[in-house]
Amino acid sequence: MTKFLANEDLAIPQGSLILVTGVSGMIAVHIADEALKAGFRVRGTVRSVEKGQAIAELLKSPGFEYVVVEDMAAGGAFDDTMKGVSAVVHTASIHNFSGNLGDVSPPLVRGSMNILEAALANSAVKRVVFTSSTGTAANPLPGVRFHIGRDTWNEDAIDLVRTTPPDKQAEMGFDWKMQVYRVAKVETERAIWDFVERQKPPFAVNVINPGLNFGKAKGSMGVSGAQVLNVLDGNIPPIPSLYMVDVVDDARIHVAAAVDSTVNNQRIFACDEPFNWRLVIEAMQKVLPDADLPKPDPNEPLDISTIDNKLGTELLRKWWGQPGYKGLEQSINETVEMCLERRNGVYKRR
Repeated sequence: MTKFLANEDLAIPQGSLILVTGVSGMIAVHIADEALKAGFRVRGTVRSVEKGQAIAELLKSPGFEYVVVEDMAAGGAFDDTMKGVSAVVHTASIHNFSGNLGDVSPPLVRGSMNILEAALANSAVKRVVFTSSTGTAANPLPGVRFHIGRDTWNEDAIDLVRTTPPDKQAEMGFDWKMQVYRVAKVETERAIWDFVERQKPPFAVNVINPGLNFGKAKGSMGVSGAQVLNVLDGNIPPIPSLYMVDVVDDARIHVAAAVDSTVNNQRIFACDEPFNWRLVIEAMQKVLPDADLPKPDPNEPLDISTIDNKLGTELLRKWWGQPGYKGLEQSINETVEMCLERRNGVYKRR
Protein backbone atom coordinates (compact mmCIF):
# COMPACT_ATOMS: atom_id res chain seq x y z
CA MET A 1 0.00 0.00 0.00
CA THR A 2 1.44 3.35 -1.03
CA LYS A 3 1.69 6.02 1.65
CA PHE A 4 1.18 9.77 1.49
CA LEU A 5 4.48 11.55 0.83
CA ALA A 6 4.32 14.85 2.68
CA ASN A 7 6.63 17.52 1.24
CA GLU A 8 7.33 21.24 1.27
CA ASP A 9 4.40 21.97 -1.08
CA LEU A 10 1.75 21.30 1.58
CA ALA A 11 -0.61 24.27 1.59
CA ILE A 12 -2.04 23.24 4.96
CA PRO A 13 -0.21 21.33 7.71
CA GLN A 14 -1.04 17.75 8.55
CA GLY A 15 -3.56 17.73 11.37
CA SER A 16 -5.62 20.45 9.66
CA LEU A 17 -9.36 19.95 9.29
CA ILE A 18 -10.73 19.12 5.83
CA LEU A 19 -14.46 19.36 5.18
CA VAL A 20 -15.82 16.67 2.85
CA THR A 21 -19.45 17.20 1.88
CA GLY A 22 -21.70 14.29 0.96
CA VAL A 23 -19.25 11.98 2.72
CA SER A 24 -21.47 8.90 2.37
CA GLY A 25 -21.05 8.93 -1.41
CA MET A 26 -18.83 6.41 -3.22
CA ILE A 27 -16.06 8.89 -4.07
CA ALA A 28 -16.42 11.02 -0.94
CA VAL A 29 -15.89 8.22 1.58
CA HIS A 30 -12.64 7.36 -0.19
CA ILE A 31 -11.61 11.03 -0.13
CA ALA A 32 -12.21 11.05 3.62
CA ASP A 33 -10.28 7.80 4.03
CA GLU A 34 -7.29 9.02 2.02
CA ALA A 35 -7.24 12.37 3.83
CA LEU A 36 -7.26 10.60 7.20
CA LYS A 37 -4.46 8.26 6.13
CA ALA A 38 -2.50 11.32 4.97
CA GLY A 39 -2.60 12.76 8.49
CA PHE A 40 -5.49 15.22 8.22
CA ARG A 41 -8.69 15.43 10.23
CA VAL A 42 -11.98 15.15 8.37
CA ARG A 43 -15.41 16.61 9.00
CA GLY A 44 -18.01 15.00 6.74
CA THR A 45 -21.49 16.22 5.98
CA VAL A 46 -24.40 13.80 5.69
CA ARG A 47 -28.15 14.17 5.32
CA SER A 48 -28.97 12.08 8.40
CA VAL A 49 -27.46 10.89 11.67
CA GLU A 50 -27.87 7.29 10.49
CA LYS A 51 -25.66 7.92 7.45
CA GLY A 52 -23.09 9.72 9.59
CA GLN A 53 -22.88 6.88 12.08
CA ALA A 54 -22.51 4.35 9.27
CA ILE A 55 -19.56 6.25 7.79
CA ALA A 56 -17.95 6.73 11.21
CA GLU A 57 -18.15 2.98 11.79
CA LEU A 58 -16.72 2.33 8.33
CA LEU A 59 -13.75 4.70 8.69
CA LYS A 60 -13.02 3.88 12.34
CA SER A 61 -10.81 6.94 12.86
CA PRO A 62 -10.62 9.35 15.81
CA GLY A 63 -9.84 12.05 13.26
CA PHE A 64 -13.30 11.80 11.68
CA GLU A 65 -16.44 13.64 12.72
CA TYR A 66 -19.70 14.29 10.93
CA VAL A 67 -22.40 16.94 10.88
CA VAL A 68 -25.88 16.79 9.41
CA VAL A 69 -26.69 19.15 6.53
CA GLU A 70 -30.11 18.13 5.27
CA ASP A 71 -30.30 20.58 2.36
CA MET A 72 -27.13 21.94 0.80
CA ALA A 73 -29.15 24.50 -1.17
CA ALA A 74 -30.72 26.08 1.94
CA GLY A 75 -29.51 29.55 2.84
CA GLY A 76 -26.37 29.43 4.98
CA ALA A 77 -26.28 25.62 4.78
CA PHE A 78 -22.54 25.43 5.45
CA ASP A 79 -21.95 28.54 7.58
CA ASP A 80 -21.55 26.72 10.90
CA THR A 81 -20.03 23.62 9.33
CA MET A 82 -17.17 25.68 7.87
CA LYS A 83 -15.84 26.83 11.26
CA GLY A 84 -12.29 25.66 11.91
CA VAL A 85 -11.89 24.24 8.39
CA SER A 86 -8.68 24.70 6.38
CA ALA A 87 -9.74 23.00 3.13
CA VAL A 88 -13.02 21.91 1.58
CA VAL A 89 -13.89 19.11 -0.84
CA HIS A 90 -17.46 19.56 -2.06
CA THR A 91 -18.73 16.29 -3.50
CA ALA A 92 -22.35 16.55 -2.36
CA SER A 93 -24.80 16.50 -5.23
CA ILE A 94 -28.42 15.79 -5.96
CA HIS A 95 -29.34 12.70 -7.90
CA ASN A 96 -32.59 14.06 -9.21
CA PHE A 97 -32.66 12.72 -12.74
CA SER A 98 -35.56 14.96 -13.67
CA GLY A 99 -36.11 15.85 -17.28
CA ASN A 100 -36.58 19.47 -16.23
CA LEU A 101 -33.39 21.55 -16.05
CA GLY A 102 -35.14 23.95 -13.67
CA ASP A 103 -35.46 21.15 -11.12
CA VAL A 104 -31.83 20.03 -11.33
CA SER A 105 -29.58 23.01 -11.96
CA PRO A 106 -30.65 25.56 -9.29
CA PRO A 107 -29.97 23.35 -6.22
CA LEU A 108 -26.62 22.24 -7.65
CA VAL A 109 -25.55 25.82 -8.34
CA ARG A 110 -26.89 27.09 -5.00
CA GLY A 111 -25.11 24.34 -3.06
CA SER A 112 -21.79 25.28 -4.64
CA MET A 113 -22.38 28.99 -4.03
CA ASN A 114 -23.17 28.21 -0.39
CA ILE A 115 -19.79 26.50 -0.09
CA LEU A 116 -17.93 29.42 -1.68
CA GLU A 117 -19.76 32.06 0.36
CA ALA A 118 -19.18 30.20 3.62
CA ALA A 119 -15.51 29.74 2.74
CA LEU A 120 -15.20 33.44 1.90
CA ALA A 121 -16.55 34.30 5.35
CA ASN A 122 -14.01 32.01 7.05
CA SER A 123 -10.44 33.32 6.83
CA ALA A 124 -9.00 29.93 7.83
CA VAL A 125 -10.05 28.31 4.53
CA LYS A 126 -7.11 28.05 2.14
CA ARG A 127 -8.37 25.56 -0.46
CA VAL A 128 -11.73 24.61 -2.00
CA VAL A 129 -12.17 21.62 -4.32
CA PHE A 130 -15.30 20.69 -6.26
CA THR A 131 -16.26 17.36 -7.80
CA SER A 132 -17.60 17.81 -11.31
CA SER A 133 -17.65 15.33 -14.21
CA THR A 134 -16.20 14.66 -17.65
CA GLY A 135 -19.82 15.11 -18.71
CA THR A 136 -19.31 18.87 -18.39
CA ALA A 137 -16.76 18.62 -21.21
CA ALA A 138 -18.38 16.22 -23.67
CA ASN A 139 -20.98 13.56 -24.27
CA PRO A 140 -19.69 10.01 -24.81
CA LEU A 141 -18.87 9.77 -28.53
CA PRO A 142 -17.33 6.33 -29.18
CA GLY A 143 -15.34 6.14 -32.38
CA VAL A 144 -15.06 9.93 -32.80
CA ARG A 145 -11.68 11.66 -32.58
CA PHE A 146 -11.58 14.90 -30.60
CA HIS A 147 -9.61 16.41 -27.71
CA ILE A 148 -10.80 17.39 -24.23
CA GLY A 149 -8.86 20.14 -22.48
CA ARG A 150 -9.33 22.75 -19.77
CA ASP A 151 -11.52 24.94 -21.98
CA THR A 152 -13.69 22.16 -23.43
CA TRP A 153 -17.37 22.40 -22.56
CA ASN A 154 -20.29 20.15 -23.47
CA GLU A 155 -21.90 22.45 -26.02
CA ASP A 156 -23.63 19.44 -27.64
CA ALA A 157 -25.65 18.76 -24.49
CA ILE A 158 -26.38 22.47 -24.02
CA ASP A 159 -27.70 22.79 -27.60
CA LEU A 160 -29.70 19.57 -27.28
CA VAL A 161 -31.40 20.61 -24.05
CA ARG A 162 -32.17 24.05 -25.46
CA THR A 163 -33.69 22.87 -28.76
CA THR A 164 -35.28 19.42 -28.21
CA PRO A 165 -39.11 19.52 -28.31
CA PRO A 166 -41.09 17.75 -25.55
CA ASP A 167 -42.21 14.82 -27.72
CA LYS A 168 -38.59 14.05 -28.65
CA GLN A 169 -37.54 14.38 -25.00
CA ALA A 170 -40.02 11.64 -24.09
CA GLU A 171 -38.65 9.39 -26.85
CA MET A 172 -35.09 9.82 -25.53
CA GLY A 173 -36.11 8.50 -22.10
CA PHE A 174 -33.25 8.21 -19.60
CA ASP A 175 -30.73 9.62 -22.10
CA TRP A 176 -32.67 12.89 -22.05
CA LYS A 177 -32.42 13.01 -18.26
CA MET A 178 -28.66 12.41 -18.49
CA GLN A 179 -28.32 15.29 -20.97
CA VAL A 180 -30.22 17.55 -18.57
CA TYR A 181 -27.98 16.45 -15.69
CA ARG A 182 -24.82 17.15 -17.72
CA VAL A 183 -26.06 20.64 -18.57
CA ALA A 184 -26.84 21.25 -14.89
CA LYS A 185 -23.27 20.24 -14.03
CA VAL A 186 -21.97 22.60 -16.75
CA GLU A 187 -24.00 25.46 -15.29
CA THR A 188 -22.72 24.63 -11.81
CA GLU A 189 -19.09 24.50 -12.83
CA ARG A 190 -19.35 27.71 -14.85
CA ALA A 191 -20.96 29.42 -11.85
CA ILE A 192 -17.96 28.33 -9.74
CA TRP A 193 -15.45 29.78 -12.19
CA ASP A 194 -17.53 32.94 -12.56
CA PHE A 195 -17.44 33.36 -8.76
CA VAL A 196 -13.66 32.97 -8.80
CA GLU A 197 -13.34 35.56 -11.56
CA ARG A 198 -15.65 38.08 -9.87
CA GLN A 199 -14.74 37.64 -6.21
CA LYS A 200 -11.05 36.73 -6.54
CA PRO A 201 -11.19 34.80 -3.25
CA PRO A 202 -8.11 34.48 -1.04
CA PHE A 203 -8.30 30.69 -1.31
CA ALA A 204 -7.45 28.42 -4.24
CA VAL A 205 -10.28 26.73 -6.12
CA ASN A 206 -9.81 23.49 -8.07
CA VAL A 207 -12.39 21.40 -9.91
CA ILE A 208 -12.00 17.65 -10.45
CA ASN A 209 -13.68 16.13 -13.52
CA PRO A 210 -13.61 12.34 -13.09
CA GLY A 211 -14.55 9.60 -15.50
CA LEU A 212 -16.73 6.67 -14.41
CA ASN A 213 -15.37 5.33 -11.12
CA PHE A 214 -14.55 1.63 -10.87
CA GLY A 215 -12.72 -0.13 -8.03
CA LYS A 216 -13.32 -1.58 -4.59
CA ALA A 217 -15.75 0.84 -2.99
CA LYS A 218 -15.83 1.23 0.79
CA GLY A 219 -19.47 2.18 1.16
CA SER A 220 -21.92 2.59 -1.68
CA MET A 221 -20.71 0.60 -4.69
CA GLY A 222 -21.88 3.34 -7.05
CA VAL A 223 -22.98 3.06 -10.66
CA SER A 224 -19.99 1.01 -11.81
CA GLY A 225 -20.34 -1.63 -9.10
CA ALA A 226 -24.02 -2.02 -9.89
CA GLN A 227 -23.19 -2.43 -13.58
CA VAL A 228 -20.52 -5.07 -12.90
CA LEU A 229 -23.17 -6.94 -10.90
CA ASN A 230 -25.38 -6.65 -13.98
CA VAL A 231 -22.66 -8.30 -16.06
CA LEU A 232 -22.30 -11.09 -13.49
CA ASP A 233 -26.05 -11.65 -13.89
CA GLY A 234 -25.71 -11.95 -17.67
CA ASN A 235 -26.60 -8.44 -18.80
CA ILE A 236 -24.56 -5.89 -20.73
CA PRO A 237 -25.24 -2.36 -19.42
CA PRO A 238 -26.43 0.30 -21.90
CA ILE A 239 -23.58 2.67 -20.97
CA PRO A 240 -21.46 3.72 -23.97
CA SER A 241 -17.68 3.75 -24.02
CA LEU A 242 -16.13 6.57 -22.00
CA TYR A 243 -13.15 7.24 -19.72
CA MET A 244 -12.82 5.44 -16.38
CA VAL A 245 -10.82 6.01 -13.22
CA ASP A 246 -10.23 3.90 -10.14
CA VAL A 247 -12.04 5.34 -7.14
CA VAL A 248 -8.88 5.42 -4.99
CA ASP A 249 -6.96 7.29 -7.70
CA ASP A 250 -9.87 9.72 -8.00
CA ALA A 251 -9.98 10.25 -4.23
CA ARG A 252 -6.24 10.84 -4.05
CA ILE A 253 -6.40 13.44 -6.81
CA HIS A 254 -9.12 15.24 -4.83
CA VAL A 255 -6.95 15.20 -1.70
CA ALA A 256 -3.90 16.43 -3.62
CA ALA A 257 -5.93 19.28 -5.10
CA ALA A 258 -6.94 20.21 -1.55
CA VAL A 259 -3.42 20.29 -0.09
CA ASP A 260 -0.91 21.02 -2.89
CA SER A 261 0.08 24.70 -2.84
CA THR A 262 1.29 24.54 -6.45
CA VAL A 263 -2.12 23.51 -7.82
CA ASN A 264 -4.32 26.58 -7.97
CA ASN A 265 -7.51 27.30 -9.92
CA GLN A 266 -7.13 24.18 -12.03
CA ARG A 267 -9.66 22.05 -13.88
CA ILE A 268 -8.30 18.52 -13.39
CA PHE A 269 -9.52 15.59 -15.48
CA ALA A 270 -9.22 12.51 -13.26
CA CYS A 271 -9.36 10.02 -16.11
CA ASP A 272 -7.32 6.88 -16.68
CA GLU A 273 -8.26 5.19 -19.96
CA PRO A 274 -11.40 4.57 -22.01
CA PHE A 275 -13.37 1.39 -21.46
CA ASN A 276 -16.16 -0.44 -23.19
CA TRP A 277 -18.02 -3.53 -22.05
CA ARG A 278 -15.98 -5.84 -24.26
CA LEU A 279 -12.83 -4.80 -22.37
CA VAL A 280 -14.60 -5.02 -19.01
CA ILE A 281 -15.94 -8.52 -19.72
CA GLU A 282 -12.54 -9.70 -20.95
CA ALA A 283 -10.97 -8.46 -17.71
CA MET A 284 -13.71 -10.11 -15.64
CA GLN A 285 -13.28 -13.41 -17.48
CA LYS A 286 -9.61 -13.48 -16.49
CA VAL A 287 -10.60 -13.22 -12.83
CA LEU A 288 -13.52 -15.64 -13.13
CA PRO A 289 -12.67 -18.08 -15.96
CA ASP A 290 -15.67 -20.29 -15.12
CA ALA A 291 -18.17 -17.42 -15.02
CA ASP A 292 -21.03 -17.47 -17.50
CA LEU A 293 -20.65 -13.88 -18.67
CA PRO A 294 -22.56 -12.32 -21.57
CA LYS A 295 -20.89 -12.23 -24.98
CA PRO A 296 -19.96 -8.66 -25.85
CA ASP A 297 -20.15 -7.20 -29.33
CA PRO A 298 -16.63 -7.70 -30.77
CA ASN A 299 -17.15 -4.52 -32.80
CA GLU A 300 -18.32 -2.36 -29.90
CA PRO A 301 -16.76 1.07 -30.53
CA LEU A 302 -14.27 2.53 -28.07
CA ASP A 303 -13.90 6.14 -26.99
CA ILE A 304 -10.92 7.35 -29.05
CA SER A 305 -10.88 10.93 -27.83
CA THR A 306 -7.78 12.30 -26.14
CA ILE A 307 -7.97 14.02 -22.78
CA ASP A 308 -5.63 16.28 -20.84
CA ASN A 309 -5.16 14.05 -17.78
CA LYS A 310 -1.46 14.62 -17.12
CA LEU A 311 -1.90 16.67 -13.96
CA GLY A 312 -3.71 13.79 -12.27
CA THR A 313 -0.81 11.48 -13.11
CA GLU A 314 1.66 14.01 -11.73
CA LEU A 315 -0.26 14.37 -8.46
CA LEU A 316 -0.45 10.60 -7.92
CA ARG A 317 3.29 10.37 -8.46
CA LYS A 318 4.18 13.40 -6.34
CA TRP A 319 2.07 12.60 -3.27
CA TRP A 320 1.81 8.79 -3.32
CA GLY A 321 4.76 7.67 -5.41
CA GLN A 322 2.50 5.96 -7.94
CA PRO A 323 3.83 5.62 -11.50
CA GLY A 324 0.39 6.67 -12.73
CA TYR A 325 -3.22 5.59 -12.74
CA LYS A 326 -4.14 2.08 -11.65
CA GLY A 327 -5.42 0.89 -15.04
CA LEU A 328 -8.67 -0.68 -16.19
CA GLU A 329 -7.78 -4.33 -15.62
CA GLN A 330 -6.64 -3.92 -12.00
CA SER A 331 -9.59 -1.67 -11.21
CA ILE A 332 -12.03 -4.19 -12.70
CA ASN A 333 -10.37 -6.98 -10.72
CA GLU A 334 -10.98 -5.04 -7.51
CA THR A 335 -14.56 -4.20 -8.54
CA VAL A 336 -15.27 -7.90 -9.11
CA GLU A 337 -13.70 -8.75 -5.74
CA MET A 338 -15.98 -6.23 -4.03
CA CYS A 339 -19.07 -7.54 -5.83
CA LEU A 340 -18.33 -11.13 -4.85
CA GLU A 341 -17.76 -10.12 -1.22
CA ARG A 342 -21.16 -8.44 -1.16
CA ARG A 343 -22.99 -11.40 -2.62
CA ASN A 344 -21.09 -14.10 -0.72
CA GLY A 345 -19.13 -15.33 -3.73
CA VAL A 346 -22.22 -16.21 -5.74
CA TYR A 347 -22.07 -15.79 -9.51
CA LYS A 348 -23.45 -17.58 -12.55
CA ARG A 349 -21.14 -20.39 -13.67
CA ARG A 350 -20.96 -22.17 -17.00
